[in-house]
Amino acid sequence: MLEKIKKLKIKNSTIILIGIVLILIGLTLGLSEYFKEKKNKAFTEMNVLLYENEMPESIQTETEYIEEEVPPVEENASEENSSQLEEIKYDFIGILEIPKINLKNGFLDIGSKYNNVDYNVTVINGSTFPDQENSNLILAAHSGNCYICYFDSLYQLSKGDIAYINYNNAKYSYELVKTYEVDKDGTVAIYKDSNKSSLVLITCTRNSNTKQTVYIFDLINKE
Repeated sequence: MLEKIKKLKIKNSTIILIGIVLILIGLTLGLSEYFKEKKNKAFTEMNVLLYENEMPESIQTETEYIEEEVPPVEENASEENSSQLEEIKYDFIGILEIPKINLKNGFLDIGSKYNNVDYNVTVINGSTFPDQENSNLILAAHSGNCYICYFDSLYQLSKGDIAYINYNNAKYSYELVKTYEVDKDGTVAIYKDSNKSSLVLITCTRNSNTKQTVYIFDLINKE
């Protein structure tokens, strides 16, 4: 009887030992894949400082970080600006189109006085355009229920959806690869693969006064 108990204890100990070994192997493989993924993805971080009135004349670059100032992206805009829009003729330099949400809006040169979220989809200072290598075009607009809330339906997008930029006689196709929220605390951290051309859209998070949503698209085709 004692011998059977002893053998049973040895058997149980062996099973436990094997289980521990398998768990350790699993953890090792999981960590290995995690760090491998981190290593293979070269992300850059752009800190976009939100402020009240005017676009800045320049940006400051420190190592891999770019700090710039843009108008605040609020959920609604004044009706005064909305009524004025119908009287203004814009010289758009490009078109943003997202068929899934029936979005098609032009954007202006960065230096235009109407390149402002209170008038249009706005090109953020520091952006680079699609015809440049590893470009990073950053666009912002209002969300909510107003005439100029061009990004109100972005929340309906999901990973894999397609956006188009028509610029300089070419059509660029982008695929949504990442969506995340950030606190509306004055800065927006933008993470993109530095080895790819990207389109970044920023707007106020739906039904939130404290969050903003960032949409990262990677370039997949040029026509």
